[in-house]
Amino acid sequence: MEAVPRMPMIWLDLKEAGEFQFSSSVRQFILKNYGENPDNYNEQLKKLETLRKMCIWI
Repeated sequence: MEAVPRMPMIWLDLKEAGEFQFSSSVRQFILKNYGENPDNYNEQLKKLETLRKMCIWI
């Protein structure tokens, strides 16, 4: 390992995933691109938001 040059470490700030509601954007996407009622997906959107919160805060 003596022949391998050492590079200085680059310091990067950590990204923070704050809380936000993305379900309204997904609802608009469903309505615009699929022409379906977004209320049909309420349960799935709740599960998706719960999974995201669990991944971030645990």
